[in-house]
Amino acid sequence: MKEENNKNTKKQQIIDNYEMQREKYLAEGYEEKQEVISVIKANIMAFVTAGPFALAGMLLWIVNRTGSWFDWRIMSLVLVWAAFILSIVVHEMLHGMGWSIFARKGWKSIHFGVMWEYLTPYCHCKEPLRPGAYLFGGLLPFLILGIGMYIVAWVSGNSILYILSLLNMLAAGGDTTLMCMLLKYFGKDVMILDHPTECGFIAFENWKDTL
Repeated sequence: MKEENNKNTKKQQIIDNYEMQREKYLAEGYEEKQEVISVIKANIMAFVTAGPFALAGMLLWIVNRTGSWFDWRIMSLVLVWAAFILSIVVHEMLHGMGWSIFARKGWKSIHFGVMWEYLTPYCHCKEPLRPGAYLFGGLLPFLILGIGMYIVAWVSGNSILYILSLLNMLAAGGDTTLMCMLLKYFGKDVMILDHPTECGFIAFENWKDTL
């Protein structure tokens, strides 16, 4: 019961922080625009925004590599699965690391949690960031665990890393979808704040910038 109350308290603190930030920006003349999608839609859109990268990587590997493109022994499958579960945790830590670089309070502005109804871990930044800073933290897992790991797999010829890189590209599909939604705010007077309860963000845009 105590642990449950602690979780609820932290969640309420995040919501309260959002309301405080919201009131501040609205009072300064900013317009609030919510950019959110459901977790289910994010998973579907993953195949649209990140799927082409995974498909291209798979075809490139198959065409240019001789012999079997993956070791299908049980031990290899177990290793890939275990490594992928671990990479989910690393994925969220990379979000936090990327955003903390630009947050005034660093790691103190980063919160980690789990959406238990979807069994989905998440990373939340409590500070508003400029679009470029938010993009950096948002894409960091895709770039490191996806593209970066694929390059390492290509150079080393390691098929386990190859499969793992493709899985991580797809796992970052929700991020790439949100980052596509973010692009329209570049070049504007905008601050981006993680949504406190949904998959997405809130853009606070200065209305004077739109005149």
